[in-house]
Amino acid sequence: MTHVVLGGAGLIGRALRRRLEAAGERVISYDLADGHDLRAFEPPAPGGEAFYWFLAWDVGGAKFLLDPAVQRASLEHNTALCQRVFGWLEQRRARFLVAGSQMAGYPNAYGVTKALAHYWTRCLGGQLAVLWNVYDAAPVTARSHVIPDVIAQALGRGEIRLLTDGRERRQLIHGDDCAEALVRQRDGGQPEAHVTSGQWTAVGDAARLVAELTGARLVLGERPGYESIVEPTVPLAGWRPALDLRQGLERTIAAMRQRGWGLAADRC
Repeated sequence: MTHVVLGGAGLIGRALRRRLEAAGERVISYDLADGHDLRAFEPPAPGGEAFYWFLAWDVGGAKFLLDPAVQRASLEHNTALCQRVFGWLEQRRARFLVAGSQMAGYPNAYGVTKALAHYWTRCLGGQLAVLWNVYDAAPVTARSHVIPDVIAQALGRGEIRLLTDGRERRQLIHGDDCAEALVRQRDGGQPEAHVTSGQWTAVGDAARLVAELTGARLVLGERPGYESIVEPTVPLAGWRPALDLRQGLERTIAAMRQRGWGLAADRC
């Protein structure tokens, strides 16, 4: 069995590759970051039995997804990605799993195109994993998510500054738990599953815990933040996250400290 990970350099892709490779599986990764634009590039069939993980997407944290300047480009990118990848998956009659989102249907480029991916997956008989808020170690960029942004500030300057008042809520799940869930869904054959912690946590509370774990100071902003409150309704049979929020943050902090990903970042 060969596992072909489309988007293997992303946050979820890296975690999935770690999980598969640790189990001794053969893994091939394609990502825009390594020069493979899946809007134009069709990976060669690996020979023998193969399973495809469709994780590639024009995506980022809320600061990216809600930016008016990126909406048209993101819409075009993800629509082209769907048309190309789903096209050759159908031609190959391939087995595949798609990373969906609880924001599918939200009125922006990300939500609209994720809804398209959900429907396309169901039409072709693929597996759909609907994800909430996955976090893991990552460098701070224009696309990075709030948890690595907060940790980078804590490690780099000893102070966390949120742009918002921190009351916006997320269902947070560590990348390693997400990867385990994806593998279990694939192995169990469940057509659709909602992969999340099931617990709503205010961003300010998560940042407060990071501050406690790192000895940093927390400064909250004033404006309200964005939240998308969608309750999970399709649990993954027999699975629960292994890490609670404290354990997941401890793991993420340790990984970012080891990689030197703490910096005197601007507000996140």
